[in-house]
Amino acid sequence: MSEPQQVSALPLPPTQYCKEYTDENVRKCLAPKPPPPIRDSYMMFGNQFQCDELIIRPLEGQGIERLHPMQFDHKKELKKLNMSILVNFLDLLDILIKSPGSIKREEKLEDLKLLFVHMHHLINEYRPHQARETLRVMMEVQKRQCLETAERFQKHLDRVVEMIQTSLSSLPDDLASTGDAPVRVKAEPMEVEEGNCGQAEREKEVSLGKKEQVNDKDAAMCAIIDDMT
Repeated sequence: MSEPQQVSALPLPPTQYCKEYTDENVRKCLAPKPPPPIRDSYMMFGNQFQCDELIIRPLEGQGIERLHPMQFDHKKELKKLNMSILVNFLDLLDILIKSPGSIKREEKLEDLKLLFVHMHHLINEYRPHQARETLRVMMEVQKRQCLETAERFQKHLDRVVEMIQTSLSSLPDDLASTGDAPVRVKAEPMEVEEGNCGQAEREKEVSLGKKEQVNDKDAAMCAIIDDMT
């Protein structure tokens, strides 16, 4: 006989789904389609749930007796439940010492179970408030980080602007005339046999003149930087 196959109540690991959505499967339309939306009821962990149910179902909807009124203070009721659990636990210990086989032991266990269910229910009613507070704290942290980043960026920007303004104010007024000064190039006549060679030589002299002019501008900028430092 073959061993019985175990079925897990949990879904498959994500890797089992990722293997089905390869590029080739998507291109050939072989990837599994998403499940249709649930409209009426669904099963989860062996229990059936309705789609229109509240996130936190009331005690009456779960078939549990309510021990506190409809309008109450959560903090006070939680303190009362905590005290009741301690008193009932001491009563249970007294019953176990005097008569362990008494039927009152089962009654105390049921009372403790009911008290714990109520405490768990009241704690769950704080979950929406906890979610809102968690979201508020996260948004405050993100806001503070954005403001700090913007402040640091503004400080760096101010420093860069200040450095540029200082550099511009230290430039001499005659920089334009110094940089655009004409450059004289001495050309000696040469005997050339062919016209093409003479033209090539003249082009070479013009390029040398431009190069010398650029070198003069570089020298002027180097002198300005030396004066600043």
